[in-house]
Amino acid sequence: MPIPDIYMKGELHDEKRDGRHLPPAPVAIDYSTSPDNFDSSNETAAEQIAANLALLYHHMVSGATKPELFMGCRLRPGEDGACSGTGTIEAAPHNTVHMWVGNIEMPSTRTWGLSTPPRATVFYAHHANLDRLWVLWRQLNGYDKSQREFDDPQWLDSHFYFYDENADLVRVKVRDAIDMDRLRYAYEEVDLPWLDARPRPSVPPNVARSLLRAKENDDNLLRMATNKGPWTLEETVRVQVARPKSTIKAREEEEVLVVEGISVENEMYAKFDVYINLVDETMASPRSREFAGCFVKMKGADMATKGRRRNIKFGISEILEDLEADEEESIWVSLVPRGGTGNVTRVDGIRIDYMP
Repeated sequence: MPIPDIYMKGELHDEKRDGRHLPPAPVAIDYSTSPDNFDSSNETAAEQIAANLALLYHHMVSGATKPELFMGCRLRPGEDGACSGTGTIEAAPHNTVHMWVGNIEMPSTRTWGLSTPPRATVFYAHHANLDRLWVLWRQLNGYDKSQREFDDPQWLDSHFYFYDENADLVRVKVRDAIDMDRLRYAYEEVDLPWLDARPRPSVPPNVARSLLRAKENDDNLLRMATNKGPWTLEETVRVQVARPKSTIKAREEEEVLVVEGISVENEMYAKFDVYINLVDETMASPRSREFAGCFVKMKGADMATKGRRRNIKFGISEILEDLEADEEESIWVSLVPRGGTGNVTRVDGIRIDYMP
């Protein structure tokens, strides 16, 4: 899982990369820009690969059972159609790999491939790989070539203008870019070890349940009267969140954890991990079943998203089953700041929804 060898040679090599992350170092798709209680830079290559596979399982399988969870909220034309709800793989591996490959010591975002992408050729492969993950997600969820994640004409007919190879301005609709046959390419079929990387609880569920109930009674730091903030994530925030009763009771329905109203001071870089029924923070990592997913925001914003509060959603039905919490009336949710960014990150609230 290191940077491909081709990007270490000739014109495709960029000397401004982070030297600590050059081959043979495996990519860290759970990357934080500075050390934490869980610091991936201290992991062996095998441990880092295991963490990568586990995170992909969370963000591709159990946490992304519905299109909105995987792709993010549905954009529509006009100001009323704007939304700021990122999908699972937008946070990681998309944002985290940008940060991992780039050099955080350099003031320019060029090294992250944000300001001048043509000069950061490794990110062509990075984005192609994300497109490949999209194809795999469709296959895993039973979509055939004629099916669309969002059957919404406003979304499908939204368009963008690009200059083609002849410098002619062409218009491309969303519906054109999601038809692999029309794009005339396909991805090589390879083994997918992350499909078998379903994590296990870091603490046996019955033990965790007893410890959490004891803390609920005795530890004022753990108890919060409401699941409404706002909270600044200067330290881990632990919230007891009620599980509303579903009115549908359908097997296809997904229980969804929503972290809402996320704001980041001055549009800085920010990252936090989300855990369910976490007992021991020192054991917290993507390799534990308690991990629900992560929020990652790269530095800067465009005019459409500047100052806008963000939401992020994770499917948690399978997690609750594995933690033996699917019959509980409430769960404990922990927001764990990463990369020293908690002091610039605020969250308005946490709730549980059901998504058909």
